[in-house]
Order: sequence, then C-alpha cells, then structure tokens
Amino acid sequence: MIYRALILITLPVIIWSCKKEQSLPEYNTDPVVTAYLSPGKALTLQLQHQQSTSSQTFSSPSLDSLDVTIAANDTVYHLTAAGTGSYTDSALIVKPGVKYNLSFTYNGKQVTASTVVPSKPDSFTTSETEISFSQITSSTTTFPPAGQLEPVTLSWKNSDGSYYLTVVENLATTLVRTDLTVDSTDTTLVFRNRPVQTSSDELNTRAFKYFGKHRIVLFHINPDYASLYNKSNNSSQNLSTPSTGITNGVGIFTGVNSDTLFLQVTKK
Repeated sequence: MIYRALILITLPVIIWSCKKEQSLPEYNTDPVVTAYLSPGKALTLQLQHQQSTSSQTFSSPSLDSLDVTIAANDTVYHLTAAGTGSYTDSALIVKPGVKYNLSFTYNGKQVTASTVVPSKPDSFTTSETEISFSQITSSTTTFPPAGQLEPVTLSWKNSDGSYYLTVVENLATTLVRTDLTVDSTDTTLVFRNRPVQTSSDELNTRAFKYFGKHRIVLFHINPDYASLYNKSNNSSQNLSTPSTGITNGVGIFTGVNSDTLFLQVTKK
C-alpha cells in the first residue's frame, strides 16, 4: 500500500507530460520518460510522446518497439514492452544504492539517464500516534477549535542534507469531515508537504480533512524529484526547461525509498 501513496504523489508530475504548455517550443520530438524506481519492485518505466503546439505533422516512432535497456551492476537488461509505452523486466528488482543507467534510441537520438535509489529513511518517528480535536461546524465560535493548536512533529536522521517528502493518506472506510463549513465535494484523501532537507517536518492538524486512520509515508528522494516541486508550484512542469537529467528527453528517471507510520485522528 506504500506504493499507492507513491502513485498519488507522482500524479502532478505525470500530468505535465500530457499538457500543452504555452512556453513550449513550436515543436519538440523528444520523448517523455516517467520512472520512479522503488526498492523491492521490478523496474518499470513509462514512455510518452510530447504533444505538438503547432499544426506540423510528424510521425513518431512506436513506443512499443524500442530497445530500452537498463545497465546495473555490470549487467545490461533489455526491458519488455508491456503496451502503451510501458516497459519492465520482472527479473530486474530494484535495490538501494545501485546505479541504474537508462538508454534507448528515439528519432535517431540516444536517450540516456541515470539514477541511484536512496536509502530507507533512518529512525522515522512521530510525536503522536493519536490526536483528537473538535469538529468544526456552523456553530463553532472559537478558532482553532480545542485540540488543533499543536502540529504533529515527524523526525528522522538526516546527516547529509538529503531531500525528504511527507505524504499523508486517509484510510477510513467511512468519511467524516473535520470541517463541516467547507466544500463538501472535496473528497481528497491525500495531502503532502513540500520536500525538506531537514531532519523533521510538521503536520498541521487543519490539513486533516477527515477523521480516521491515516498512513504517513516519508519518502527519501533525489534532488531531481525535489526540483519538480520547487520549480513547478506543486502542479506541472514546463517541458521546455525540464529540471531532470535526461539527455535527449524530458520527464523524470529517479529513485525513491520510504518508511511508513500511522496516525489515528479522532473527533473530540
């Protein structure tokens, strides 16, 4: 289930590969690469065509007929096309600390990228395993309501100034809103903080939209992933100035690692 949270946080990054940005050059034929390498999982990546912003016609190569290779530990793996631009190799299980080198040819250009999967977060702890506060209603007269003053503090070891990203997901089967005065159509079950290079982070209790059990996932991420948040206002990335290190391509090819804690949010 940790990887469900990973998919949820990567959606804003994936979205930009399909959007038409006004600042795009008139035509760009570089491929879009999306890959998040996570320990214990088979290596999988997604390829997409960029969209044209002009009326030019161009015949892109089939995304399912490329020779996509990954070099790791002196072994070269030829990934298998799974359809719609997806490539994988069930024998290539991702491991922390290993350097993975991507290579394939697209429109006569050699596309390359490399990444190392970071270590699992060390000594991940939370100041609270359960918090309780009053539900906000139309009759609430004092803000914040009782119990909503102190944030939840998350801590871990970070001796080298690495980047970390916190994602919180509500796991409740029955949704009870913490604030009855806000838009009831907002059913977002996940929120995240911006990446930090510190050894702690805080969860503001007002960020919890629903009561119930929550999963807190701390991701140890690489600088290229963090830069997508820092340069994209948490939504989309300008394809004409990609922040990732893909030669003759855009997108992201990076490694992540994570640890998980749980927090119960109850109504006072």
